[in-house]
Amino acid sequence: LYMTRHIKMETTLGADGVSAGFKRMLTGQNLFISDYTYEGPEGTTGTVALGTDFPSKILRLNLEEYGGKIVCQKSAFLAGSDTVDIEMAFTKSLTSGFFGGEGFVLQSLTGKGDVFVKAGGTLVRRDLKEGESLRVSSGSLVAMTQSVDFDVSMMSGIMNAMFGGEGLFITTLTGPGAVWLQGMPADRMIS
Repeated sequence: LYMTRHIKMETTLGADGVSAGFKRMLTGQNLFISDYTYEGPEGTTGTVALGTDFPSKILRLNLEEYGGKIVCQKSAFLAGSDTVDIEMAFTKSLTSGFFGGEGFVLQSLTGKGDVFVKAGGTLVRRDLKEGESLRVSSGSLVAMTQSVDFDVSMMSGIMNAMFGGEGLFITTLTGPGAVWLQGMPADRMIS
């Protein structure tokens, strides 16, 4: 969105080069990454303001508070510390990939430091206890801790599937762990 005076922006393929860039592309990110560095007088600070590609909430998470890893939907990652790696995390079944609204590839954000992820509409955090399950609309998942189990199943009842407004499939998240959900996924906003 904007950056203040004395902020230097440098766009590169990143420290790991082209192969890491292609991995980022598979998770919905760009081939290139932009690094921002403040080069102003000592004792002063600068600001980089973030924006999103659709009306969103921006959620700041510290990876160290969640065991060094958060799993997100494809394209949820907005920005992060230079100590954060974006890797591919795959859904556990073909059904999840084809019908779950999240696709086969999820984003695994690993390392130390802060990450910023985007969520459309209302943002909800739920802390699931061991064995506690939450069934959510496909596409509503923003992020989850690595301990949460993710599965997709068919909506029961023909009337529910056809006229319930949630579609044919529903995502089941089983704890323990934290999950973040969005009330207005980008695909629903566009349609």
